[in-house]
Amino acid sequence: MYYRLKEPWAFRGWKGLPYSISAEYGEDKHHRPIFFNKSQFMALLYCNGEEELDTASLGERERKFIEELVSENCLEASETPLEPLKPWQRYIVYNSRFVQIAHWSITGKCNFKCRHCLLSAPDAHLVQLPLSDCLKIVDEIYKCGIKRVDVTGGEPLVRTDFEEIVKALSERHIDIGLLFTNASLLTSETLDMFERYHMHPNVQISYDGLGHHDWLRGVSGAEADAQRALKLLKERNYITTCAMCIHKENMDSLNDTIDYMASLGVRALRVNAPQELGVWKQYAAEYALNREEVWNIYKGAIRHFFKTGMPIDLELDGFFFCKAGETNYKVKYVRKRKNAISWDKVPYCESVRYNVYIAPDGALAPCMGFAESALKDTFPNVLQTPLGELTQRGTCHDIVETKISKFLARNPECKDCEYLDVCMGGCMVADITDEGDYLVPDKNVCYFHKHIGEEATRKFIDEAIAEFCNPEQK
Repeated sequence: MYYRLKEPWAFRGWKGLPYSISAEYGEDKHHRPIFFNKSQFMALLYCNGEEELDTASLGERERKFIEELVSENCLEASETPLEPLKPWQRYIVYNSRFVQIAHWSITGKCNFKCRHCLLSAPDAHLVQLPLSDCLKIVDEIYKCGIKRVDVTGGEPLVRTDFEEIVKALSERHIDIGLLFTNASLLTSETLDMFERYHMHPNVQISYDGLGHHDWLRGVSGAEADAQRALKLLKERNYITTCAMCIHKENMDSLNDTIDYMASLGVRALRVNAPQELGVWKQYAAEYALNREEVWNIYKGAIRHFFKTGMPIDLELDGFFFCKAGETNYKVKYVRKRKNAISWDKVPYCESVRYNVYIAPDGALAPCMGFAESALKDTFPNVLQTPLGELTQRGTCHDIVETKISKFLARNPECKDCEYLDVCMGGCMVADITDEGDYLVPDKNVCYFHKHIGEEATRKFIDEAIAEFCNPEQK
């Protein structure tokens, strides 16, 4: 028989430990991978439409694997040769763990003085690598087969050679998926530059409450700059999202901010209470909201969201996420274990398994939350060791591979908790200690399950939907 991948499937191989192989769904699509072992992947190499494959010659596991892909409508089977694979479907093996997105701080410098900065960028103590080193990092990303980079800082647009980095990514067919910016330096010329290199990134701009943005950003005129940029991006048909950090100074502005963002065509608004990391440690005692205050504010925002017709994608920490125009919502603090799988196999964090964070100095961390922790000096640097190797071994890899069983060994009191199956420890970096211990329960998630609860949260949301939404919208 002859076998061939059905469009839009594309299988690409990433060597891991031991010989883990992943599959990517579709050209330029961002979905979670499926991992194969080496023998399965070798069998898949013959499924190119041109070479005949006798499944009887395969081992039982490989034969069942091919049969399963046929039954799942992933492979086409024929007694005669099929059309050859298209170029984007060709098999490529990378000496790297599968990485979906590289989140890259291209500078540690910033022109704002944000009171909650994770990287303490206003103090300018973080480096800005020379362009030559940045181009080496681009090459490392390319060698790992990573197709998307999300660019952040500091403030990425403070780099006078920003275009050279964009050009280098474009030449290697690496897309900028997200640009995180304070928008003060974003102009029509910036967008023209992106389009010269066939880039059209989603742009996320911080916006910390209508009438309150300047305070948190520490710069007069920051809010006016953000508004100007959002209007420009709307005119140029760029997808925009905004992130708002809620605190005592801006807590009464949330509903007005939702309405204003929707009026500017912003796709989504993400709201969270700042973590007590970085600069925010200096301000938390005076300005941070307690967990009960946060939930009460979010309850008002949820009612407002449905009352005004769900005008924007809205995410409120882990309490609530809902897309514009829909009533199908998620409570992200609820993370349910599937099929009672062993805790030895459940990752402590799913996100870091498929994404990496590259710090301004080239250090590789699981995510930005780790970057300025006490562990920062233990993270390897992609300018010294190939990125592909670092995805498979070393400090960052070991954190990524942490399973819930390790968390439970450190926190035996959680083993018998009635909420373990829906909590699973929460975010590994949310309450990382000053000594760098990340095997500690996420206090926000713990509080949610013990003092608010999934049932009460859903009851409140469902009542808001019933009150404000038409039956056909439910």
